[in-house]
Amino acid sequence: MQKKLNIGIVGLGQFGVHFVDLFQKHPDVGRVALCDIDAGKLARAAQRFGVRETYDDLDSICRSDLDAIALFTQPWLHAPQAIRVMQSGKHAYSAVPVIMPESGSGDETIEWCGRVIDACRSSGRYYMMGETTYFRPETMYCRARAQAGDFGAFVMCEAEYLHDTWLPACNLIHVQMARTGLSEREVLAIGGDVPMHYPTHSTAAPIAIMGAHMTEVSCMGYAHRNDEFWRTDSRIGNLFSNEIAQFRMSNGAVARITEGRRVGHVGHEGAVRVLGTEASFERDTSDEYVGMWITKTTSERVDPRAWREPLPIELMGDLGGHGGSHAYLVHEFVRACVEGRQPRVNAWQAARTVAAGVAAHKSALRGGELVKVVDFGDSR
Repeated sequence: MQKKLNIGIVGLGQFGVHFVDLFQKHPDVGRVALCDIDAGKLARAAQRFGVRETYDDLDSICRSDLDAIALFTQPWLHAPQAIRVMQSGKHAYSAVPVIMPESGSGDETIEWCGRVIDACRSSGRYYMMGETTYFRPETMYCRARAQAGDFGAFVMCEAEYLHDTWLPACNLIHVQMARTGLSEREVLAIGGDVPMHYPTHSTAAPIAIMGAHMTEVSCMGYAHRNDEFWRTDSRIGNLFSNEIAQFRMSNGAVARITEGRRVGHVGHEGAVRVLGTEASFERDTSDEYVGMWITKTTSERVDPRAWREPLPIELMGDLGGHGGSHAYLVHEFVRACVEGRQPRVNAWQAARTVAAGVAAHKSALRGGELVKVVDFGDSR
């Protein structure tokens, strides 16, 4: 009989609590334990989900006999905590990104990616980054059509993450206040981060669809006049609220990526257009569940949800947020651990999504100069 995966969930804030029920429902999961340094959040989540096994810090849950730990903690903690988890003999799942750098250069992102990969090799454990775009409906649709050869050779993939900082549905100032405990005035004084240092919702699309990675980039930044958040006197001195990059892919195609944090838009993430030599896909950005499949002679309206990959019936009732990707993230991590294989969004692939952004920002700082993207190779 197949052994069930016993898993701990660390970080029970606004995002992490959405995954507890999905892990509990997965047929290949046995025990689910919860962990948070905030006693109130821990008690409320334990009562809500009927969980008796709880821990009050990462060290204590790492000393348990659990098989895996899912991290929904602060972005700047992801990489060191994932390494700690793997060194304790457990598989690690981390929310995005691999790590959020605290400098304008982003060099520590590359360093931490290397450390995560080294920890995978030395521990023999698996790491997965929970990138939602990999399992959005249009991504799965295009990936399936690509694997069938329907696009022909890839020409270009356009993807974007448009999330205005003051978006009413998810105000990033308020998110930062919740993460740090700082006031709105204090968050504004610190200033904005680099958009391309949180690029995974966009860079993951061409990587997932094409099965290729970024090799070099030219990027331009947009600086808003008299901006009160992106300023030279901020913590990292970044002026660019929006960054637009053009990448060469390892398969010879081009990817165009937009990261927008000061933009008049309701918000969007993922692929919007994929061009091939034989056919193309365009997403209707007003409806995430509508797209167009276009050939040289036809144009057909399609629903990418019909091409979703199979899931256990227990997870089909509520797929979760980000285009219904949450259930797929849980399933991929659990099955990878149970089957003894690398997750599809493994440490090497995760590094590719963020290394592309680091190189893009370096290019923007140099006025669009062509910059090579650091690559750690394929998983092994």
